[in-house]
Amino acid sequence: MTDSSLLSYDYIRNANREVVLYLHGFLGCKEDWSETAASLGESFSHLQIDLTGHGVSAETAYEDRHFTMAGCAAKVIEVLDHLKIERCRLVAYSMGGRLGLFLLTHYPDRFLSAVIESASPGLKTKSERDERRARDERLAEELAGGDMPVFLERWYAQPLFATLDRAGPGFEQLFRRRRTGNPEQLARSLRLMGTGVQPSLWDRLGDIACPVLFVAGERDDKFRRLAEEMHRLCPKGQKAIIPKAGHSSHFERPEEFARAVRRFFAEHA
Repeated sequence: MTDSSLLSYDYIRNANREVVLYLHGFLGCKEDWSETAASLGESFSHLQIDLTGHGVSAETAYEDRHFTMAGCAAKVIEVLDHLKIERCRLVAYSMGGRLGLFLLTHYPDRFLSAVIESASPGLKTKSERDERRARDERLAEELAGGDMPVFLERWYAQPLFATLDRAGPGFEQLFRRRRTGNPEQLARSLRLMGTGVQPSLWDRLGDIACPVLFVAGERDDKFRRLAEEMHRLCPKGQKAIIPKAGHSSHFERPEEFARAVRRFFAEHA
C-alpha cells in the first residue's frame, strides 16, 4: 500500500486469475479469510480487506462518514480502483455480508458473482430498527468503556455462537486476534454501521443482476430462514445450507464452506 488513507488489505495476485474480494464480520479482520483463500488456492487472486474500525484499518483516523454503510462501501471500491480491479467475485460474512449486499445493489457493475454468508439486508420496519439501534448503543458503550477480553467472553456467549468449538485451537487463535481489536473504533463501527442504522435493502434485492449464493449454517435458524427468503427474491439467487454449522460456517466447517464456494464459482465461471 502506498496511500495511507486506503483500507488495509492483503492482495495475493495470481496472474490472469479472477479476484475474490473477502469482507469479514464485526470484530473480525482480513486474516479471518486466510483459510478460505488457501482452500480456493491459485485458481483465483485473493483480496482480503480490514473494514473501517477493524484490524490494521483501525490505526487510521477515518471520519465518521467512512464508518457508515455507504462510506465504508466507498472505501472498499477505492481499494478496487487503486488495484485497478474492474470486476471481482465477492465472499462476505455477517456484517461484511450486509456491506456486501449494499455493494451489490449500489455498485452492480463491479461484481461477477457473490457469496453472502449469515447476513441480512436489514430490518424491515422502523420499530425494529429503533429497538436494534438501542441495543447496539448499549453494546457500544460496554465495548468502548470496558475490558476487551471480558466483552469478547460475553459476545461469544450469545446463543448465536453456541455451536462454536471453544475448546479447539482454531477458536483460541480467533479469540487472540479479536483481543487486539481497538474497542473505541469497534464501538464507532457498531454505532454507525450496525443493523439498527443500516437502510433496509429488502426492496433492492430484486435489482441484483449477478448470481448470488446465500449461505447459512444448518443450526442457525434465524439466518437459515433469511437465506431462504433472500434467495427467492434475487433473480439469480441460490442457497447453500452447511451441515452441522451455526452462524460462522466458514470457521466451523471450513472444508464444506470452501467446497460450496468453489462449486458456485465454477458454475458461474
